Amino acid sequence: MAEQGPTTPPTSDPRWFILMMASRWPLAVVIAAWAVAVAAIQILRQPIPIGLPLNQPLPVRLVGGITVDQLTAPVRVQGEGPLSIEAVKALPVTGDVGVPKGVTVTQPVAIKGGVSVEGPVTVGEVTAPVSVNGSDGGPVLVGTPDGELLNVTGGVKVDSVGGKINVQLRDAAKSVLPIP
Repeated sequence: MAEQGPTTPPTSDPRWFILMMASRWPLAVVIAAWAVAVAAIQILRQPIPIGLPLNQPLPVRLVGGITVDQLTAPVRVQGEGPLSIEAVKALPVTGDVGVPKGVTVTQPVAIKGGVSVEGPVTVGEVTAPVSVNGSDGGPVLVGTPDGELLNVTGGVKVDSVGGKINVQLRDAAKSVLPIP
């Protein structure tokens, strides 16, 4: 007879005990997952506090247009490009408005009330009568660069001249000759 390899002796353990021993690791994994799930549910029932500095606004980058119905707090806008404001009707402004980098106006602007201007002002064209007074209610000094003309239509009153004036009259011959 051929010799057979070593055999395991029959055990006297019951089958349920062998089954329990074989399933102890899978059962441990299931119990651990259940414990982690219960702990996560308990932790996530309450909101997680996140510390944000309350004295600084959150930085926001706007892409596209924005519609604002009402501003209830002071607004400070910093950006690389110009800020364009368009409105269908007049926007009421209460308080002081400062523009540090200047303003470019591409369409006519209707102004009601007083306007204080500090610094140089460049005007391309005036299409309606304008009354201009200096800061003390006196006259305003007007100058042009050398070689440029200042065209004036209408009556002009000159009290004093602080330099040289070249005057060119249209139809000068008619203005000097007697009336026919």
